[in-house]
Amino acid sequence: MDPVSQAALGAVVGQVAGHRRLGYRAAVIGALAGAAPDLDVLFSLGGDYFDQLVLHRGFTHSLLFAPLFGPLLGWLVWHIERARGMAAHDDPGRLRAWMIVIALALLSHPLLDVLTPYGTQLLQPFSDARFAINAMPIVDPVYTVLLGAGLWLAARGLRRHARAVAATTLIVSSGYLALGWVLNEAAEREATRQLAAAGISDAQVAAFPTILQVHYRRVVARTPQEDYIGYLSMWEPCPIDWKSRPGYRGSELERFRATREGRIFEWFTMGWIRYQRLPDAQGPLLRAVDLRYGFTEDPDHSLFNVLARIDPDHGTLGPVRVGTDDRDVVAERLAGLFEETYAPMCNVG
Repeated sequence: MDPVSQAALGAVVGQVAGHRRLGYRAAVIGALAGAAPDLDVLFSLGGDYFDQLVLHRGFTHSLLFAPLFGPLLGWLVWHIERARGMAAHDDPGRLRAWMIVIALALLSHPLLDVLTPYGTQLLQPFSDARFAINAMPIVDPVYTVLLGAGLWLAARGLRRHARAVAATTLIVSSGYLALGWVLNEAAEREATRQLAAAGISDAQVAAFPTILQVHYRRVVARTPQEDYIGYLSMWEPCPIDWKSRPGYRGSELERFRATREGRIFEWFTMGWIRYQRLPDAQGPLLRAVDLRYGFTEDPDHSLFNVLARIDPDHGTLGPVRVGTDDRDVVAERLAGLFEETYAPMCNVG
């Protein structure tokens, strides 16, 4: 999720784990540790778009990183405290507290990220498999406010009960995350029901959270012939206005998948990828689209896509353009997001 939420969660976890012995320093250092795994974006400096896809949410987001580096960083903080006269030299309990706080704050980061569709490499360095539970969007202001309110109460309003307030905040905010998971599962069931009612029973269906709204879900359905995109408000479910396009299964796909760029993009999309063949004056193009992300119902548009040129003479494909799409419709879609979620047209009047 976004860095503010990650830092806030790390602060809450740090306060729960270490406030009794470390005071409010546990929240401060917990916040830094909670946000620290995203420093992996620096690993791809000097690389290309595909290096960014590979290296973000890699080893620093694995389940192994926190227990390995948490105690080491905890020892470093404790050593700095001793050097500055802020802690007694014969206080092993404080050392243990710092080790636990930082390890748990580091661990909170991938556990939160795995609840988003982007995919997190939890088993690095032993496996590059991506794991994702489609519960939450990358940015959710309600979740961030819940964490922030708990930290404010612990620091200002209920200072004598700071640890208990932090523990309550962790429980309540985790309940909100569970709500997102439940809503996504319900959205998939509702979409499957609507498709079956329309005579489409062989579809692979998945729902994905949309930015800013926990109740509003992007739904993707795939059949051997068609790819469908629709949106569904779980606040007041309406009939889904599906938009579909035929899937492309041309001979160029295997050549694209054999390239470095093709392998990485297939892996990044976790299978939720579609292809489109486009005419061009300089020769045909192949567009690969990540179906998980987008702001329209058009399956051929996404925030993540790769455009590759087909070279029929040499049997290879080279990337022409990569990155995001739909920038011109993002502002318009966000402006109507609240209304589409809480006042869908099928329930108006």
